[in-house]
Amino acid sequence: MVSYRLEEAAPGGFAAYLTLNDPSRRNTLSDNLLDQLTALLGLAGEAPEVRVIVVESSHPRVFSSGGNLDAFADSRAPIEKYHGLERFPALFRTLTGIGKPVICAAGGDVLAGALGVALACDLIIAKDSARLGCPEINVGAFPFMISALIFRATGRLVANELMMTGRLITATEAAAAGLVNKVVPDADFDDTVRAWVAGLAAKSPLLLSMGKRALAVTRDLPLEQALDYLQAQLGLAFTTHDLGEGVAAFKEKRSPHWQNA
Repeated sequence: MVSYRLEEAAPGGFAAYLTLNDPSRRNTLSDNLLDQLTALLGLAGEAPEVRVIVVESSHPRVFSSGGNLDAFADSRAPIEKYHGLERFPALFRTLTGIGKPVICAAGGDVLAGALGVALACDLIIAKDSARLGCPEINVGAFPFMISALIFRATGRLVANELMMTGRLITATEAAAAGLVNKVVPDADFDDTVRAWVAGLAAKSPLLLSMGKRALAVTRDLPLEQALDYLQAQLGLAFTTHDLGEGVAAFKEKRSPHWQNA
């Protein structure tokens, strides 16, 4: 259901492509798919040769249709269903906790719980034809689990509209609302994703890791606490090989030689 492959993205560095591959079910976020995706993200996160992770889909028009609706209405006891829900926050925590940039390559519709998966990634690139939204309310559900991610990505009124009306929005609308980084013509999608991957893979793995962790820690801190933490992280960055190497390479007009994170 989720395939894993490596592609060279920069000298000495690779990108891990994790492909949602259950097209007959529109990449429904079943328990098995969520377990596989979480496990493979952990594998990519621990691999020293991997500098960038891409979550993509094999379906030509759908990234993922979201959670498994059948599981919402089956005959399992409520407590059993409740414990099963832990897979979503576990996946979101894994995505935000990985010390490497994670790109969501939205090559098709990003719906319901899949919108949470996308927003837990660091960057989102979408095809022009893709749609995004939270249609759960249309079947008597509500996007409880992903609301925290939506509210952290866009304004309250846009978030409320998405969750309360169930309306799907275009990729262009999503970009205007701050839910997508870049929208590209369908024909240019693969090349654009690889260009972004190459650009990220050429950066210092260590400093990207430190920066991503700092953003996660300080996102919800009061300003004074955030500034104290960030000052300490900048001081720590001064002790690294990569900061000095990056400055030297810039002055000498050559490519830097980074240490692995």
